[in-house]
Amino acid sequence: MISLVSKRPIVVFVSSVIRPSNLLQAFVLADDYSFGVLSSGIHWQWFQRKSARLTERFTYTSSSIFNTFPWPQTPTAQQIAAVAAAGREVRRIRAEAVTKLKGGLRALYRTLELPGANPLKDAHAALDAAVLAAYGFDAKKDLLAQLLALNLAVAAKIEAGQLVTAPGIPPGHPNAAALVTEDCIQPLN
Repeated sequence: MISLVSKRPIVVFVSSVIRPSNLLQAFVLADDYSFGVLSSGIHWQWFQRKSARLTERFTYTSSSIFNTFPWPQTPTAQQIAAVAAAGREVRRIRAEAVTKLKGGLRALYRTLELPGANPLKDAHAALDAAVLAAYGFDAKKDLLAQLLALNLAVAAKIEAGQLVTAPGIPPGHPNAAALVTEDCIQPLN
């Protein structure tokens, strides 16, 4: 789930028994791999480029951002597992840090703007590296240009009636159950 309007999107796992308000975008994906891709800097760059703006805040819309965001098309099982593990590590660090910090996740993510060492910054760097590898992108080249090229290639395949890899765990993954954990936000009662 992600806030529809924010300065920086923060993806969270939320139990399916919690019903989101109209101010939240829910993704019906319950796996660590999808969480990792959506929490990555690659998705953040696509979000910044494709979103509408409300003052200094970005607006997340599924039609312009999620539906046009190309997912890695040929990640290996090892790359998928690496993204999932890095996503879990981001959530672990966040869960540990918010118990020690006033202001919740928003305050925690503001610490990324501060200079110096930061465990969350390191976890996101590791996640970004894993997601970059899953895409097969070159970190030295323009990521948005690579995403747009992939978007166009995926659109051409869809137009030609060919299969593409959609959001979620890629079909045929040998151990999809290992990519689903239960550390989502639960109702208070």
